[in-house]
Amino acid sequence: MANPLRQSSTTMMKHPDGWSEGWKCLSPVILAVVLTGCINTKYSMEPPSAKLRLGEEFIPAGEEAQIDQIVEIHRHVQEQADRKLSPVPRGQHQKQHGCVEAEFVVESNLPQPLRHGLFREPRTYRALIRFSNGRAWDDRKPDAHGMAIKLLDVEGAKVFATDPEAQTQDFVMIDSPVFFVKNNADYIPLMKDFSRLATGNILTKILTGVKGLVSPDYRFALLREIGSKRPDSPLAIQYWSTTPSKLDLGAMKFSARPALDGIPDPPPANSKDKLRLAMSAHLKEREARFDFLVQIQTDPLAMPVEDPTVPWDETASPYVKVATIRIPIQSFESDEQMQFGENLSFTPWHALAEHRPLGGINRARKKVYEAISARRHELNGVSHREPTAGRNEKEP
Repeated sequence: MANPLRQSSTTMMKHPDGWSEGWKCLSPVILAVVLTGCINTKYSMEPPSAKLRLGEEFIPAGEEAQIDQIVEIHRHVQEQADRKLSPVPRGQHQKQHGCVEAEFVVESNLPQPLRHGLFREPRTYRALIRFSNGRAWDDRKPDAHGMAIKLLDVEGAKVFATDPEAQTQDFVMIDSPVFFVKNNADYIPLMKDFSRLATGNILTKILTGVKGLVSPDYRFALLREIGSKRPDSPLAIQYWSTTPSKLDLGAMKFSARPALDGIPDPPPANSKDKLRLAMSAHLKEREARFDFLVQIQTDPLAMPVEDPTVPWDETASPYVKVATIRIPIQSFESDEQMQFGENLSFTPWHALAEHRPLGGINRARKKVYEAISARRHELNGVSHREPTAGRNEKEP
């Protein structure tokens, strides 16, 4: 989505004025994650019953039309606002702090329930990781923050229809364990508000922004909470998937938790790019590490697949470490590397069938990501190619 705020030194975009100051505080996560074969899928007008099984989706009647409406709203904003910027930005997480090279080391001797897909056996994957803000171009402002991981040379067909042979697996996360909307029916009114902010007149922007700041509606309350964070470094905060994915016949959520022992203090910086500066200073001195964790669904009702605003009880199902993410000492701030990170596309649907995204929000992500990413690359004159470890990764 277009976010015409002040120019970031790392994005080289021109951002006209026009957004209300109120929405700058509210909007950080409005699209941070919504864009972003079935398991025992049900189609019904009735709510889920006690017979719902682990890993089972419940698709309400009319959802396909709702998703098409969400896609059209995104297309409208992209055509009316985003394409006026140069280059045309991605629909969410427009400001990156850096795209770094990493290793994803799968643990040995995992419990049997976890040995599926990527976690079937010990292995080290090369990876690319993009850290970003949800919406804000000034790192000093409250916001949500993203960590998008792309594993390379992952064998096996993927579930993303437009890229089934891509040898990549993406994990898309933000620094919140829950999402801000329950389902696609609830998401449509929020998207309409966002469209008014992006394309409406000044009065419309102000009224909609005030609504977001004061509304007691659960969606706006969650948006305010999720977008209220002011971290000192992207390498020192925990990230979560918020939405579930398949694991064998069941479901999982995942998280990346930083290893904080001995990490350097971020340099004092009163800069709109303070998070990039903190990453840079850290990775000049020492590597960064995260534990990659998985939480298994153990109760289909108390730990719902279709409502990502409900946190899964960690006392009933604790997160278990399945891999180590190692980010070695490196420099990532060259124009070439920053441009490479801008051209990369991430979607939960770059996934093995064993880790297929689940739930209505992910079903919307599939269509939305495909539509706006393809158009962004077209408008920027950049061909979309998934990277592999076997070729020059700096190619867009």
